[in-house]
Amino acid sequence: MRRACAWVAIAFAALAAAPAAAQEQKVASVGVAPITAGDPAPRDSALRAAVRTAVAEAAATMLPANYSAPTPAPGDAEREPNAWLSEKLGDDPFVYVTRFRVVEDRGKRPAMFSADRSAEFEYVVLAEVNLDLDAIRAKMEKLGLAEHGARGPAREVVLVVEGLTTYKPLALVQETLKRDRGVRSVRPVEFTPGRAVLAVDADADAAGLVASLTRRAPEGLGVTAVESGAERATVRVEWQPPAPPTPPPSVGKPATD
Repeated sequence: MRRACAWVAIAFAALAAAPAAAQEQKVASVGVAPITAGDPAPRDSALRAAVRTAVAEAAATMLPANYSAPTPAPGDAEREPNAWLSEKLGDDPFVYVTRFRVVEDRGKRPAMFSADRSAEFEYVVLAEVNLDLDAIRAKMEKLGLAEHGARGPAREVVLVVEGLTTYKPLALVQETLKRDRGVRSVRPVEFTPGRAVLAVDADADAAGLVASLTRRAPEGLGVTAVESGAERATVRVEWQPPAPPTPPPSVGKPATD
């Protein structure tokens, strides 16, 4: 009996001494890499880009609400809005994940989303990434960038965006969503001609998210709700670039004799 109690005591002591399991979050992330002569393995580069994007998106949700991110170079904000965070987190994004795998290998296609504007083709993968949130937060705290005090759990809303003719309206949709205080992160998870699918971690449900997006849409971006439920919504967008301001009429000089 004493021996059994001793084993029980040892078991409880081992459990108490064991470290707590890491806080994980499973996300889907799209990775895009330009196909160039200098990169013999664009598929690996695309997978790395998917992991880097997922890690940076998670880190961005930990920033203080009043934090002002550095202004990116023109065009970079549309394709890699959190590139500055990726640089601060280090060269190896895989240290912040526990598992990852390619869910869908979409292969080579004409370049549309690559940050390298000179590339003619790009390689695209959809990856499933298990994030180690404790590791990301620890690094963010070390950098002085983490927001202390956890917020309540968010829900993941799937937002389908249709009617895309260029990348610009999709970038505006993502920027508008991210300006909503109730939105933690916005991740593209699928691209097809004329259509994109976004995974949005938000406090509101899909209907509330669409209502906010419609209300906050910038000039020139039309957003129409097609269907919406609690966890999934579809919108159609129309992009009409605002006309440049008309210059004031020139005033002629008075005639002189």
